[in-house]
Parts: sequence; structure tokens; C-alpha cells
Amino acid sequence: MITVIGASGAVGRPALARLVERGAPLRALTSSETSAAALRSAGVGQVVMGDFLNDADLHRVIKGTASLLYIPTAMRADEAEIGKRVVAAARAHGGGHIVYISCFHPQISALAHHHHKLLVEEAILEANLTYTILQPSMFMQNLGHIWRDVRENGVMRWPWDPAGLFNLVDTGDLAEAIATVLTQPGYRGATFEICGPETISVHEAAARLSKVWGRPVHADRFDPQDWAVGMRALGMSEWGVSNMLNMARHYDAHGYTGGNPLVLETIIGRPATRYQDFLHAFLAAQSGA
Repeated sequence: MITVIGASGAVGRPALARLVERGAPLRALTSSETSAAALRSAGVGQVVMGDFLNDADLHRVIKGTASLLYIPTAMRADEAEIGKRVVAAARAHGGGHIVYISCFHPQISALAHHHHKLLVEEAILEANLTYTILQPSMFMQNLGHIWRDVRENGVMRWPWDPAGLFNLVDTGDLAEAIATVLTQPGYRGATFEICGPETISVHEAAARLSKVWGRPVHADRFDPQDWAVGMRALGMSEWGVSNMLNMARHYDAHGYTGGNPLVLETIIGRPATRYQDFLHAFLAAQSGA
């Protein structure tokens, strides 16, 4: 039995699909009836209603699990504490194998939502659990967050320097890596950086989209304060907004650079998805929608 905490998000959904394809028996925790129905439709055999903020629910969903996939919720001030409680529950039930989705460069202490993940990694190591930690870089699929602006205005913009460099990874590749480390031997006791094959700027990303889409797209810099207004309108907490603005300043100065696809390609057994190929698939999906 593989239990998934964080099954309904941008990483959880494709990871579940890959695990279902492999015939893995799955259990997932959710607090929403709508999400529960979607998880069952996706092939999750056991859906447990509960809350990851409730220790009793954590123990209930983890009990009897051979492997645990933990995908944390982003931009929570209590992310590290929640992660430590998940680790404690896993240890209380004999450990098993925990696969934790951290992030690329969690040692950047200036970024709280990165550094919190490092604290959870530390808790996993100190719990003496059998573990695999995956550290993915920035998702190509983040394009979906700004797609309306791109579609309507022909502009790809984020609140940081569009000339900065960012390593991009396809969440489909990440999902395949997750399924592999959960269902195949040989990947335990390791921390793996999961990076795409290219480190590019927003300028380059916009140019490639323009070429693939056949429409002019240019890069620009979104005013961070205007961006913050949008985040608040979507219900983000003030801690989250403050941290997002801090992230924008850090990315503005440093980008999110580095990244080597060797580990990802070794795990999935094929070349990692390039941005151009992602764009073709993304645009096809938008057309279908």
C-alpha cells in the first residue's frame, strides 16, 4: 500500500496517474468530498477523509502503509511543523519508505518556503526512516498560472527580471520519477535533484512560445505590488504574500540557476522533456479544453 498525502495538487495528480498505470495499490488523505470523488475516479482504491493538521487522522491514514508519498502544501507558515508531524506519524507506524517532495536548493535560507523543506528533510534523517527525497526545480507547468495574461495580452510576465535564468522541469517527468522510486528497487536512502535539461530566461521562454504558438509573445516584469494584490484576492495569507514578495526579490537578484538533468534522466530512463516539447503539449491541452 502506498499512501499519498498531498494527492490533489499540481504534483499529486500526475504522480497518482503514473502510479495507477503501474498498478500500485493507493490510499490518499483528503478533507474534501469533491476531492475524494476525483481521487476515486483517478483510481485511488482507498480514500480517507481527514485533515493533515489532525494527528489522529495522520496516524489513521499512515497505519499499515508500506510507502508514504508526502507532497507538502505550498506557502504555509506552518509547513515545517506539519512536515515534522507527518514524519513522526510515519515513524510511529514502523517507518516504511517515505518519499518526500522537497525543492531545488532548499538550503537558501532567505526563502522561507524553501528552507522549511530543508527542516523537514532534517527531521526525516533524524527519524532514521528509509527515505527518498526529491528536490525538483521550477515547474514548466507554472505557465498555466499566467496563461490568461499570455493569451489575452501576448505577454509572459513574472515579478522578477525576465533576463534572469531559471531551471525548468516538467511535472510529468517528476511524476514518472516519483512512481519509479516508489515502485522500483534501488532508489532508497538518497536525495535526488530533479532538474530539467535547460536553464533559460523568461525572454527565451517567451520567444519559444511565440515560435511554437505562431503568435507574438514578449517577456515583461510584473510589478510585485500588483502581483501581491492578485495573490491576496486569491485568498493567500499575509505570510504567504510576504514570502512571495521576498521570493520575487531573490529571483530578481539571483534567478533559480543550476540544474543538471542527469539524475532525472537516469531515473526515468529517457531524455528529460525540453521546454519546446512541453509547449507543444501545453498548447494542445489548451486547445482541447
